[in-house]
Amino acid sequence: MKTMFIHEYSTTHKIIAVITVFFFVVVYFIFFPPPASDYRYVFYPVSQNPLNPYNIKTFVNIPWTAFILYPLHFFSENLSTAINSSLNLVIIGLLVIKRKGDKLSLILTFTSFPFLALLANGSIEWIPAIGFLLQNRWGIPFILTKPQSGSLAIISWLTPLNKKFNILIPAFLLIAVSFIIWGNWLMSLMSNVKYMSDAKIGLFTVNIAPFPWAIPIGLGLIFYILKCNPRNGELLGALSTLCLVPYFVTQSMIIPFSLLSVSHRKLSIICWLSLWALAIITN
Repeated sequence: MKTMFIHEYSTTHKIIAVITVFFFVVVYFIFFPPPASDYRYVFYPVSQNPLNPYNIKTFVNIPWTAFILYPLHFFSENLSTAINSSLNLVIIGLLVIKRKGDKLSLILTFTSFPFLALLANGSIEWIPAIGFLLQNRWGIPFILTKPQSGSLAIISWLTPLNKKFNILIPAFLLIAVSFIIWGNWLMSLMSNVKYMSDAKIGLFTVNIAPFPWAIPIGLGLIFYILKCNPRNGELLGALSTLCLVPYFVTQSMIIPFSLLSVSHRKLSIICWLSLWALAIITN
């Protein structure tokens, strides 16, 4: 008998399944909460005051991240943390499914070291993952909240440039409006980066980016995407991000890894084993 996967169910059944899974995952994380220090000490406080997010000195994301997080401030810290963890699981799972991943893709993603690090640290990878789910002009502002999490995948959406450049218009407009709402937030962001650098916390203690040594690889991938428009351009763009950004941590790899688990099974298994081996060896 043929085994049905979620792709084969009706839209109504999919919605019911997602809501049900989300509810049970929230309940699970209420009773078995992850440490989620990033969320408890950075993102949850930011959700309390979205007009002044940089008052939290360890907040270094683009300012509209605070507006996206704002609805979570209505809940207690523990419940809000459980919801954030559940959003990470459900939305990244939906991304794998939307990219036509199967059960093994989901297993590889949810048992990978980047996903475990995501739950343990309580980051907000679900926000850029929404951008990948939308995969259009409205998704780019979500991706910009954490550009180190595969943002250069956008390049594959822009190919050919002369026909699709207009998908960047909403993001440019939002950036312009953000300076009206938050003032010179870029200066505030850089002030927080300097604070973290001086205090030797966060960004400057856990950075695993291969920058600048991997720059030639990242530029080569971008050139290949623009010239050849390959079928796996989105994945290559996400991987080029990891080569070109000066900072990312383990959980920032979860979106690129989830895309890899769908399109390159053997390579994703090798990466899964390598990441776990590296985690065990270095800890």
